[in-house]
Amino acid sequence: MAAMYSEFADGDWSSLRSARMSRQRLVGEPFASPVDAVERLTAVQAQEYVDAGWALSQRSEGTPTASEIEALVARGEILRTHVLRPTWHFVRPSDVRWMLELTGPRIVRTMASAWRANGLDDAHERAQVNDAVGEVLDGGEHLTRKQLAERLEARGIDTTKRITFITLAAELDRVAISGAPQGKQQTFAAFDDRVPASDPLDHDEAVARLAERYLRGHGPATPHDLAWWGGLTVADARRGYEAAGAVPYELEGLTYYEIDGLDTPSPSDSGSSTSETGGLGSHLLPPYDEYLISYKNRQAVDASEDYTREPIEGLFFWGLAVDDGRVVGGWKWSRPTRKADPASATLTLLTDTTSAVRDRFAAQAERFSRYLGTPVELTMEAPR
Repeated sequence: MAAMYSEFADGDWSSLRSARMSRQRLVGEPFASPVDAVERLTAVQAQEYVDAGWALSQRSEGTPTASEIEALVARGEILRTHVLRPTWHFVRPSDVRWMLELTGPRIVRTMASAWRANGLDDAHERAQVNDAVGEVLDGGEHLTRKQLAERLEARGIDTTKRITFITLAAELDRVAISGAPQGKQQTFAAFDDRVPASDPLDHDEAVARLAERYLRGHGPATPHDLAWWGGLTVADARRGYEAAGAVPYELEGLTYYEIDGLDTPSPSDSGSSTSETGGLGSHLLPPYDEYLISYKNRQAVDASEDYTREPIEGLFFWGLAVDDGRVVGGWKWSRPTRKADPASATLTLLTDTTSAVRDRFAAQAERFSRYLGTPVELTMEAPR
């Protein structure tokens, strides 16, 4: 695992873990709602839809359910689109336009080979396809990818093996965005129907806004962290911190930035005191959770020097078991094959743990059960 995050370095990262977990409301007073969570975090990686909803639920008052979060997406209070990096994110409607204007062109450039392979590198072809997508979605349509492909084929647009890239291009070019889900299917709707109009920002203004928002939701962080998370150059990240009035400080040989005077809730601000939860508590975070994915340097969470067994292959793509802010294992869950059966979850621990820690993970599994709206049967595998 160490190589996946960084080479392990001796040092005291406890203050950084505490600040970040508090800022992201994994400890301390939770956000009032998932909408507030997305607002403060600015963008939440969401390629795994149900797991991404769990990331919002954990940070919100009352552990909102998956169906409640889906209802927010259906109403357009939270949107899901490709922004920052070429992957899905949950974003607030008021933030989509300026963020895509800033990061969209860079995402397009990074995917040059994909556009060439699908004929979307040709400006005339791309415009023709986008026009057709806009026409199909006109009038308030919310269509699944399959439905959209059928409508485009009827207009003479070849979608064979390239509908995924057609919808991605339409998102990046601000033609389409997520609509109301149909069952388990993502839909697409007209961009302007779901995203309010707003005055454009110039590049430097947008970078400064993104830098400030990132630190408020994720800080403290280095310029390289922001560059990774926001799809920016490191030079832009440094300029963004400066324009946002961020203050640098040194920790274990690295320069971190923070918004001066920013009020960060302390872990003891929540209903569960640190004595009840054990430091920063224990969490079952979903794959690609912002606590991990939003930083390029992740050595602060690395517990590999304490591992008593070999790291799990591909651990970074698992859900991560975090105790006191450090990754101590991985977990996976699966839906039941029969509706009457419970969902199953397996937690593989990589460190020796106390019964109190295991009890806290069991409590998190119960919380996950409430989120899913179905019982969850948890199996814990001890280090071997």
